Amino acid sequence: MNNQHRNSEEREVQFDAQRRTARSAKKAEKRKNSKFRNSKFGKRWFGLARWKRVTVYVILALLLLLLVVFGAVYTFYNSGFRNSVDENNLGISSAIEDKYGNTGIFNVVLFGLDTRDADSFSGRSDSIIIVSIDKKNNTVKLSSILRDSYVSIEGHKDQKITHAYAFGGAQLAIKTVNQNFNMNITDYVTFNFAKLAEAIDLLGGVDMDVTEQERLELNDIGDDENPSFGYLKQSGHVHLTGEQAVVYARIRKRDSDIARSNRQRRLLETLIEKVRGISPSKYAELGRMAMDLCETSLSFSEAMSFVPMLKSDINIQTLIVPGETDNAIGGIYDGAWVWRYDLQKASETLHLFIYGEVPDDLSSNKNTQKPNAGTTARNQTPESNTKRPSSDSGDRNDVTEPPTTSPSTTVPLTDVQPNTTEPQTTEPAPTGSTDASTEPESTGSDQTAAPEIDDADAAA
Repeated sequence: MNNQHRNSEEREVQFDAQRRTARSAKKAEKRKNSKFRNSKFGKRWFGLARWKRVTVYVILALLLLLLVVFGAVYTFYNSGFRNSVDENNLGISSAIEDKYGNTGIFNVVLFGLDTRDADSFSGRSDSIIIVSIDKKNNTVKLSSILRDSYVSIEGHKDQKITHAYAFGGAQLAIKTVNQNFNMNITDYVTFNFAKLAEAIDLLGGVDMDVTEQERLELNDIGDDENPSFGYLKQSGHVHLTGEQAVVYARIRKRDSDIARSNRQRRLLETLIEKVRGISPSKYAELGRMAMDLCETSLSFSEAMSFVPMLKSDINIQTLIVPGETDNAIGGIYDGAWVWRYDLQKASETLHLFIYGEVPDDLSSNKNTQKPNAGTTARNQTPESNTKRPSSDSGDRNDVTEPPTTSPSTTVPLTDVQPNTTEPQTTEPAPTGSTDASTEPESTGSDQTAAPEIDDADAAA
């Protein structure tokens, strides 16, 4: 029995050896007849030592792994915060290209929203700043458009520019800026107040000059909205947390919309300088965290393309629209407090500020652009409304379509001499009234009705 078992095992071993030999011979025959092995490249490849071929395989595997990681990182950094806009429906003007040609200057409009919902990106744009970036000259220009500017808004009655964002989000807000100021903006960044406070806290807060009057108002607003608000205990050059800095940028009761616009621009300038002091190794991490707190049409890679500018001194320049030459009049009109001014002239001033004088070789195109809907004569020669509310709260009760009846009791704007210093800044003092009866009545026109917007702006 043992001999038979032993013989059986020996036969199985021999049979396995024969099968392996047959397979090896078959593989050898296949390799011999392989087109790849017999090709010029194949002969060179298999002519290499085995260790060399293994090294190449390892390198290729590592490259494949890097591609996978890069794809994952790219997806991570370019998702979650982008919100595309329809560039074919932004009211882009050809005025700048006609006058200046290809300038290389990148414009993006920054919106700051007045909303108490930390996760909401809807509501009125309390801040509208055109940020113009000139990489070649390492220059950033900030053009603040006053929120109460009386402009044309497509699909709605002429009214404050701040309402455009509430009516149609970033798409309509950008279009309104383009149409009224002959701009060519296609990108935007939007912060709400809560998210902006978080972004400022990421930088460790900011140091600002705060007057005693501003300190008092800052504490009043903060306390009204947040019982645990951290009071600012002194004025002067002080350190502000993100929440305090945002409230500081919203102060308006004690002075004017122009003063508030100046505070917002100073805060933005301070933030830019703050970012410049951060180690470049942290830019990507902070950029990602900051962009998660905003809504924007920019990708992470587009935003990071401006980082090299931070390595050297940045020339920051500022402008307020309307300016001192725009014949601005501030007062009650169509039931709301607004700034009315010559939009065509304001557009020319804005273009001059951003792009400078028209080059000599393009001067023949100067002043050929026809005014858009927002620069028509009605904005240059407005008349005051005969039906005025008994009191004005700045912006609390005016987010409705104004009446269509044409008032006729005030001297037209063109009869008023422009101020040689700055636009008239006196605004009616807020009374605290939120009675709906002060709102202008709709006449039942076919224009789209205004969205429901809260009255939180009374505190600002």
